[in-house]
This record gives sequence, C-alpha cells and structure tokens, in this order.
Amino acid sequence: MVTDAQRYVAACPICQRMKSSHQRPTGLLQPLGPPQRPWQHVTMDFVTGLPTGSIGNDAVLVVVDRLMKMAHFALCRTTFTAEETVRLFISTVVRLHGIPAAIVSDQDPKFTSKFWQDTWARYGTRLQFSSNYHSQTDGQSERTNQTMEQLIRTNCPDRNKWEEALPMLEFSYNNAPSATANHFSFYLNCGMYPTGPISTNVESQVPRSQQFVEELQTARDKAVELIRKANAIAQQYADLHRRDIQ
Repeated sequence: MVTDAQRYVAACPICQRMKSSHQRPTGLLQPLGPPQRPWQHVTMDFVTGLPTGSIGNDAVLVVVDRLMKMAHFALCRTTFTAEETVRLFISTVVRLHGIPAAIVSDQDPKFTSKFWQDTWARYGTRLQFSSNYHSQTDGQSERTNQTMEQLIRTNCPDRNKWEEALPMLEFSYNNAPSATANHFSFYLNCGMYPTGPISTNVESQVPRSQQFVEELQTARDKAVELIRKANAIAQQYADLHRRDIQ
C-alpha cells in the first residue's frame, strides 16, 4: 500500500507542484549585494493570528523593499496555497513595481513548495531563506510586522474591522520617516510627497462624511506617532552596536 501511495504521489502533477522540496537548493549561495533600484530586492513574511475580519481574512502578507523600506500590506488568509500567494504577490507588488530580482523570506511551506520555487525560477527571481542567510533580512520584515500589528491594535478598537483600516495604515507607514533615512519611504520611492487626507477644518454638510474624514485623520496621526516611536527605538538599538566615525 505504501508503494502504491508513493507511485500515486509521484505521478500526480498537483501533488508534485504543492509539496515542499526537501532537496538541497541548487547552486552555491551567493550573497545579495545592495539593491541598485527600488523593489529590486524585497523581503516578505506573513502576519498571522489576527481575528477573522468582516470579509473573512485572518492574515496579512507584508512585502518590504530592501532599498527604500517602502512596504505593502496585502489582505490574505492562513489557508492560502503557494499558488494563491504567488497571485497575491503579483497583484500587490509586480503590477506596481515589476518582477523583483530577489525575494528573501522564511521557510514557510508555501515558500519552499516546488510550485513557488519553480514559478520564480521561470521569472529569473532568486530566492533566499532567512534561516540560511539571516543577515539579508536584518530584521526588516520582523520590525515591519511588529509595527503593523501595533497599528492595528491602536487604530482598530473593533478588531473585526481591521481589514477596512489596512489601506490607510499602509499609507501612514510609508508616509512616516524611517529609522535609516531622513525622508519618507513614499518620497524615496516616488520622488514626491503624497497628498494626505483632506483638512478636517472644512465643514461638511454630510455628518457621516465629516465623521469618516476625522476618523481617518485621527488614525493617520496615531499611526505616524507610533511609527516615529518605533523607528526611534530601532535607531537607538542599532546605535548600541555601532560607533560614531566623527
């Protein structure tokens, strides 16, 4: 029976596409050099353990550009397959920035599956795993994930409505100064500062509209302040391991 099962799995194209590869990666490890342009090298990770939202999502795919530190937060579910994750990555990142030259991730089964590895090999994208080459991630995804979770807790009293807030939280994250740059990630990536939410000082004839705009502005202000504090802590921690060259 075991032999029959092995033969079935070996002959099943779906099984071969979705199962994890346990072979050693092909080729010798080549360290990633510094990116030469935005979105050439990215890190990615899942934030899980979130309450199921009103439209059924319970996780977020976080993708961060290694050069400019800009991030995208994509709604998803923990049940997503490798193929669904590829499609999500394309709709979230590729449609805006093109195919990355390298993706750094952990060894989530989705990222070690044959489907995931073969798809990106066909695109010419190199895959690096953080446990094998931890210095490539430099804690980037982990810090972004922690900040995003804090933003959700701070700005979403009704935890089941966090999905609605995610787009503005992403905007606020990218429109706040990073710990490693004087400019905002949005500016570094696009060459301009984005127009923020309209002024709440303008009186509205529609009470619900006024309330909606005020809620967005409050959420943005709280998010920017939280990000500033998180970046200050990250900078202080990083400075403990460095010396002033002046």
